[in-house]
Amino acid sequence: MKLAEAMLRYLKSAGVEYLFGIPAGIIGPIYDSLIDVGIKPVIAKNEAGSAYTAARYSSTSGRLSVCAGAGAVGVSNMMNGIADAKRAKAPMLVIAGGINRWQMGKGAIQELDGEQMVKGVTKYSATVLREQDVLEELDKAVRIALTPPCGPVYLCIPIDIQRLDLDIPIPEAPAAAEFSAPLPDPASLEHAAELIRSASKGLIMVGRGGRGFGDGIRQLSEKLQWPVITTPAGKGIVSGDFPLNLGNYGFSSTEAASRYVNSAEPDCVLVLGSSLGEASTCNFNDVLVAGRKVVHVDRDPSELGKVFHTDAAVCGDLKEVLPYLLEAVPAASIRYIREEPVNAPYELNHTGMSLRLFLENLKRTMPSDTRYVCDIGEFTNFALKYIHVPDGGDFEINLDYGAMGSAISGAPGLALADPSRPVAVIAGDGCFFMNGMDILTAKEYRIPVVYFIINNAMLSYVERGQQFLFSRSIPDYKQERISIAAMMEAAGVRSMSVGSIEEMASIPSFLENLDGPCLIEVITDGTEPAPILDRLKALVVN
Repeated sequence: MKLAEAMLRYLKSAGVEYLFGIPAGIIGPIYDSLIDVGIKPVIAKNEAGSAYTAARYSSTSGRLSVCAGAGAVGVSNMMNGIADAKRAKAPMLVIAGGINRWQMGKGAIQELDGEQMVKGVTKYSATVLREQDVLEELDKAVRIALTPPCGPVYLCIPIDIQRLDLDIPIPEAPAAAEFSAPLPDPASLEHAAELIRSASKGLIMVGRGGRGFGDGIRQLSEKLQWPVITTPAGKGIVSGDFPLNLGNYGFSSTEAASRYVNSAEPDCVLVLGSSLGEASTCNFNDVLVAGRKVVHVDRDPSELGKVFHTDAAVCGDLKEVLPYLLEAVPAASIRYIREEPVNAPYELNHTGMSLRLFLENLKRTMPSDTRYVCDIGEFTNFALKYIHVPDGGDFEINLDYGAMGSAISGAPGLALADPSRPVAVIAGDGCFFMNGMDILTAKEYRIPVVYFIINNAMLSYVERGQQFLFSRSIPDYKQERISIAAMMEAAGVRSMSVGSIEEMASIPSFLENLDGPCLIEVITDGTEPAPILDRLKALVVN
């Protein structure tokens, strides 16, 4: 058996269903062996897109993804996707093909030391130069990727090693149960419970680590009558229908979330699964914790106390922590009533269609169980603040790395990981011009992703940022409008344009009987002010 086939047989036994990437000569044996093993290839339009797809497949499912490409230019193109996986703590394996060992150091085509290049964005990276070490290194890398905190790993295998016939046993793939987070320390759990019991009023902040635990978080919120705020990465974990949910906090906070955090009411903050980064804390503003007891729960010990002081740090998985707290804390005697409205009323202070109203109306246009995937741009501020995620729906973003185009390419990975729910992307024209061709990847594999592309024909975030920082900008930030719907229609993707709120009424019928992706171009003129001051203030040198 060729080593390439043995590698894939190991990965298949580890539960790998798909191999994302772009084939090339020096990774050829891996792709050839897919035929014999039965792992399905998903061939992207560029390597960056394949890495984004793999990263999003893993970040939301928790399952190992595999991305494979050439070890030189392929890895260079994958770098943003690998970094996206690192910040999202997604278990992803990157397999890079390398040149023949006898060619090394002689200036061969596609010779590049990818191992050194990816060290800063991986948990583990290695170039395997002895054939007898390949399967051992593969098993080691997979286990590192899946060990909490999860993350991407990288192996470069020279092509001459990939195609060798070698009779060595294939290691037994690890079981998922081997990779649970360490059990929380009982003393730290009780200390956290005591601080919560002694608080008169409190607040629950939910980050990405709360994914999959929405029911338990709602139960705890109802028992304590502590309202919930969600970070951008935690949006959707607690539905917008939940009466104690104040909405997004941090990057583009809702008015309700901002009011409560800035009030004197809560004297304790319970942080569940958030690293408390810039996007979650209004540029590290300590108003969230000042004068309050802080209980921080995370399965990654490096996140505890990293940003703000912590009175009770609990390292563990919420599947153990939430049941303990639900049992250990008393039910509140006074009910919390959410102050309305969650957001200030809409104001007509612009020309053209309102992006805010468009996003608010999606709850009446899209199925209630839609999984929204948000890309990066000025529209992100609107989406975080105004998209309503009902019961059964979800929302996904990796704002920590902030790579434009990552959701466009990543959405097919989400759809493959969970085909039971509709997937809809919110992206801008800038994102489309960076990675839009991977909509054609979704077309090739008939993956029914709905792409909403906000086209304002300008780099609006840059335009407004330059005006804020320097009181001037460059005319080139405003660009010639191009019909993205017409481009995609020409490529065989079902497409339409929407230029008014009234035209949204035609979207449900447009989406009927989808057998692949579709694109809805949302035409705006970029004049509607976006809630972006926190981000812009962060760019000012103090």
